Formats: sequence, C-alpha cells, structure tokens
Amino acid sequence: MSNSENRTDSYICQRCHQPLILDPSIVSLTPAQYSSIASALPKPSPPSDISPSERLKALPPSSRPAARVWAEANNLPFSTPGAGPSTSRSVAESFILLSDSALIPAPPKPDRSSMVSIPSSSPIPPHTQHLAAQLHSILSAKTDISHPLCTECTTLLTTEFQKKAEELGRERDAYLAFEQGIQRNREKIRSGRSSSIKVEGDSDEGLGEDDIEGTDAEWEELIKKKKELEEEEERLVSVLEEKEKELDQVKTEAERVRADEEEVEREENEYLLSHSFLSTHLEHLKSSLSTAQTHLLLSRSLLTHLESTNVYNDAFQIGNVPLTPNSGGISVGTINGLRLGGRPVVDWEEINAAWGLVALCLDRIADKVGCVFETYKIVSLGSFSRIEELPPSKGSYELYASSDLSPARLLQNRRFNHAMVALLDCLRQLIEFGKREGKGWAKGNIEIHKDRISNHSIRLPGISSMPLTLPSMSIMGLGGTSSTTTTTTTPSSNTSASASGGGDSTAEEGWTWACKSILQVLKRVLLVESEANRGR
Repeated sequence: MSNSENRTDSYICQRCHQPLILDPSIVSLTPAQYSSIASALPKPSPPSDISPSERLKALPPSSRPAARVWAEANNLPFSTPGAGPSTSRSVAESFILLSDSALIPAPPKPDRSSMVSIPSSSPIPPHTQHLAAQLHSILSAKTDISHPLCTECTTLLTTEFQKKAEELGRERDAYLAFEQGIQRNREKIRSGRSSSIKVEGDSDEGLGEDDIEGTDAEWEELIKKKKELEEEEERLVSVLEEKEKELDQVKTEAERVRADEEEVEREENEYLLSHSFLSTHLEHLKSSLSTAQTHLLLSRSLLTHLESTNVYNDAFQIGNVPLTPNSGGISVGTINGLRLGGRPVVDWEEINAAWGLVALCLDRIADKVGCVFETYKIVSLGSFSRIEELPPSKGSYELYASSDLSPARLLQNRRFNHAMVALLDCLRQLIEFGKREGKGWAKGNIEIHKDRISNHSIRLPGISSMPLTLPSMSIMGLGGTSSTTTTTTTPSSNTSASASGGGDSTAEEGWTWACKSILQVLKRVLLVESEANRGR
C-alpha cells in the first residue's frame, strides 16, 4: 500500500468519528481545482475602523443605558451626548436590532505572517499529496464546521442548513412586510396632517431616529394594551409562581411516593422471600404429612391384620388325621402337623416332638391366664421336655421315650408314664383355675381324674410292669420279633398270644384317645381365650 493510501485511510469524520475513505476526486485534486475551491470560500470581513466608543455613541437614546452598563463592564469610556433625547420618539425605536459588531470590540488585526493567505491571482498550490489535508484545514478555518465529514453527516448538515435558510427567508419576508406596512402608515399620516407641520428627516430609505408613527388614539390604544399586557403578565407571573409552588409540592410528593415505592418494593421482596420460604416449608410439611399418613395407613392395616390374627392358633395348630389310610374311623390328634399317639405306626421321634409342643402350649396358656401350678413345673425343651416336681420333692420326669433296649433307657421309659400323668395333672389344675375365674373354656364336661381323661388312661401300656421279654417290648413298640430266631409254638400258646395281642391293641387305642382328648381341651382353651381377647 502506498503512502498516499495510508494517509487517505487515516482520515476520520469530525462529526461521527468514523474512519473515512476520501473520494477519488479529492485524492487526485489538481492545483487548479484547489485554487478554484480556495477562491470560492467566503473571505473574512475586514475589521471596522470605528472605535467601540464611537459605535456606542451612535446607538439610539433608548439603548444608551444598556450601552453604559456594557461599557463599564468592558472598561471602555462612555459619554452621553449634550443634546438630550427628543420628546417625540418614533415607534420604530421600540424595535432596535444591534449587530455583534456594534457591541463586541473588533479583535486585533492578526499578523500577516501568521495568516493563511490565499492570493487572488495565480496562487501557488502545496504539494499534491498535501492538497487534501490543506483543503480540509482551510474549510475548517473559514467555516463553522470541522472537516472532513462523511456522506451521511454532510447530508444531515445540508438538511439543517436548508431548514435554517427557510426560517431566515420567512423572517426576511415578515420584516419586509412589516416595513412596507410602516411605510404605508407613514404616507397615510403625512397626507392627513396639516401643511404647517414639517416632517424632518423624511426619507424612503428607512425609519428616522425621531420619527413619530401613529395617532394619539393609536398611542392610547397601545398604552392601554400595554397595561393589559402588564396586568396579564403579572397575573401569569402569579400563576407561574403558584404553578412553581405546586410543582415543588408535586416534586415533594413524588419524592415521598418514590420513598414509599422503595419501601413497598422492599416489603414486597421480603414478602416474596418469606412466601418462598413458607412455600418450601409447606411442601416439606405436606411431604411429611403424606409420609405420616402412609405410615398410619400401613400401621392401621398391620393393626387390623394383627387383631385378626390369633397368635396361639398360628403357633399351635391342633387337629386330627386318620392314623392310616385303611384304618377306618381311627384317627390321631396332631399339633403343628406332628401326630400324638398311634403307636406303633407313629415313631417315637414324632411323638416326642408332639409332646414337647403340648408342654409348651400348656405352659404358655397357664402363663397367659395367670395360672400357677401347685405341684409341678413344666420345662419345655422340644423333643426333650420334662416335668419337674416342686420342692420339697425333687423328682424329674422325662416327657419323651425311645425304642432303645438299654437298661438305662428302659428305666427312663418308665418315668415317661409319670411325666404324662404329671402333665395331665397340670391340665386339671388349669381347668379348675378356669372354673374359679369363670372362664368360658372351663365349662363343659371335662373329666380328668388322676391318670385318666374322658375315661381313657394316659399311661402307655406295658411300661409300668415291663418284663424284659420280647413280646412285652413288641407291645410297647420298644422291640420286635427277631427274624433270625425260630420258635416252635403249640396251638395253646398261639391262642394265648393272640388274646394278649388283642388286649394290648385296645390299650394302645385308649392311650391314643387320651392324647387326642388332651389336644381337644387345649384347642378349646385357645379358641375361647382368643375370642375373649378380640372382644376386648
């Protein structure tokens, strides 16, 4: 890029301060074009040779007070002419236009060496690359506008100057119309006056200094109108003062309203913050309430379920089942699915577990109703439960049996009968306690006497007087016929054995019925006691 292009791109608009790209006609400006533009610019007006004091003296009498004040402010001598003002004044003195040259002293003449002079004939232009910059400087010096300008700003200034030119044209037309009216009025007055009155300074060039325009009636009308205008001015001034007072009051009220508005805005912000906090807290409370209601609903559902649940019936499910599919009407009592009785079909492990549940059930029922056994204590240990005698006795009886053939086990099986009798005695004490307390489950024909319940003995046959013989062991289920031993029997011995087997079978069924009766009594107690608790 050349040096001239750099200079062209460095120009900015003096109005909007945007970078400019000069028009090619300006960049390629010739010396002849430069001289033509410079000579067409307006020349500054030459300084006046009249001193400021003389110009002040030339002012009309009506402007002399103001001129005196201006002269004193600018330290200029001012003297009033000897001739006083004429008593007769022209109406034109009411409208005096003072030019700037009449009031402002002329500036000192500048030094010719410092002035940029443009010769009128054959100027020598600057170097070509400085022509545009020099032209802008000259334009800025001889006009009121700083150059260069962009196209948009030039258009705006042109529009403004056109508006000002139109306004000046309208003012000029109004001035000419006013001057023509004055001239016509002056001619009318001249034609109506007496020939003896001589008008001094009669001229068609303009208004004289001492010319009198208008008749007395017109002057009276003007004076009257002036008074009216003064009164109107006073009235308007008073109205203006009142309005200013009202404006001050309005401003004060506006300040108060603004302060109230700020206070209301502050309170609104506090309210919104409080509302937000309370809304959050309310949502939290609603969530907590919903959670609590859900918990309450679940608790009520659980309570209803628990109230409708019989814990003892669930813990001790008592019933009966057929002993064998082909046993006909023979059934055996069960507790939690364990058969109690039914030897030798049911093995001892199942019977011992059933007796352990019976002991636990009886002990829990007695504890619930508040019954205390007088002679025995039930120790429920599952399949190895036992019955202990209360002091001073120290007997302990195992509530389980076994098919073991050892002598120690045979002695333990004998204590098994004592344990069943002791358990039956505890059941009897429970029934008697229920009768004393008026329990519903104690009513009815429940016959318990010593070792019998419902006329069935609780003792297992073959244990009390147990000879160590195989047939006896077979009867109680503790032994069996050896398959390796062969015996020779006679008809008489077979007959006696058959009779003995039939009697033991009847005793086994009686023992099974006694066990079943114990379970029925316990089931009745459980049902009645559970219904009584539910009704409370």
